[in-house]
Amino acid sequence: MTISTPAIWVADPRIAKNAVDVKQVTAIDVGTTKVCTIVGQVSPTNNMEVVAYSTVPCDGLRKGNVHDVNATADAVKKSVQQIEASTGLEIKSAYVGITGSHVSFENRRSQVSAGNLGVITTAELNRQPTENTNGDPGRTPLHALTMTYTIDGERGIRNPRGMHSNNVSVDTHHVTASSAYVNKLTMSIENAGIKIDGLVLEPLACGIAILQPDEKRRGVIVVDIGGGTTDVVGFKDGRICYTGVIPVGGYQFTNDIAVTFNTHFEAAEEAKLSHGNTEIPTGTGAVRLKLPVIDNEVDIELRPPDICRLTRERALELIQMVGMKIAESGLADRAGVGIALTGGASNLPGLADLMQRKLNIRVRHGRPEEKWSMPAELSHPSYATGVGILLWSAAQPEISPSIARTHKAMSFLNRKVRSGSLWSMLRMFFNPMAVVSGRKVRS
Repeated sequence: MTISTPAIWVADPRIAKNAVDVKQVTAIDVGTTKVCTIVGQVSPTNNMEVVAYSTVPCDGLRKGNVHDVNATADAVKKSVQQIEASTGLEIKSAYVGITGSHVSFENRRSQVSAGNLGVITTAELNRQPTENTNGDPGRTPLHALTMTYTIDGERGIRNPRGMHSNNVSVDTHHVTASSAYVNKLTMSIENAGIKIDGLVLEPLACGIAILQPDEKRRGVIVVDIGGGTTDVVGFKDGRICYTGVIPVGGYQFTNDIAVTFNTHFEAAEEAKLSHGNTEIPTGTGAVRLKLPVIDNEVDIELRPPDICRLTRERALELIQMVGMKIAESGLADRAGVGIALTGGASNLPGLADLMQRKLNIRVRHGRPEEKWSMPAELSHPSYATGVGILLWSAAQPEISPSIARTHKAMSFLNRKVRSGSLWSMLRMFFNPMAVVSGRKVRS
């Protein structure tokens, strides 16, 4: 799916403007080809309703990284202003997605000070540092997500509360990003007049939107093919275990056509969407397409197989790189493991079948499920990241970014959100005290 013109959807503006006793949440997905802003309202019972979303073209990123701060800020500002003008709502802050080849992860095991009163308590587990503390000035921590605990040498324990031991360690999935790229993204958002409540790893958000609990228990790999990158996240035993980014996305498929036939990018994009396929068709007969040639008044005439050969070659290369990431994750040989394929560029005809054949792993198309009140358009794979960021933000405490650095955020979540449907959804992904998004959580 390609966003060539701005798009805006708004629920009944009177409902959005007159809603009382609700928490307003905003998610901004800054992608290589578009910026998507989604605004939701969370009721006191923690049910969410999408009240508006806006998408506008963006040309400020390269392979998922901010290249032009001003262009990115302009796209963000335009997307936000469309919603404000249509709803009468004021958007002051948002949770923002981040990805790119600069993102890396490390699984760590650290000792936990617990069981000092004879039994492991929730309070003791909540006090444990959950951030990357390696002190690397070039890296910014994004998330520190608890995977499992080890009690007296016994590994794989998911919930040690109530157990009797003071020999406790925790395995944590640490995700960091290049501080230089984080700073550029932060500058783009702030230049648009928006404060950042927190940064959310985009493939993680995508998983929140499209995965089922049984998939995460069996083992599943989210493959999110966006405009400039393909994000890969692995889950097993209900917990995240792997994060990876491939600097290839839908842009590269289109660019192959543009470079090969010396045509404009827009014409190449249209040819990809109209004729692209991972299988080379036969019997196309007299079907022809014409592409304008740069610096030439005469168009070039092609047949659909000419386009399909390029898209197939790029697809095979991408599938090979996805296979390498899956091998790194350790999930390749896990019984029952599957791939959830999503993202705007994942809709290339034949791609899912080709990936399943080449990797010998079951592949399904992943799209946001309409569990909450949201427009049908947001169930398209290209909106999975934005929807996931919104779900993440809806389950976070309603505190300002400055206070968040010292606030006991997870204690708030345990008290205020635990009984709600949003909490139930996120609980399937994380140990609640391990959810960190651009914050320093300390006791």
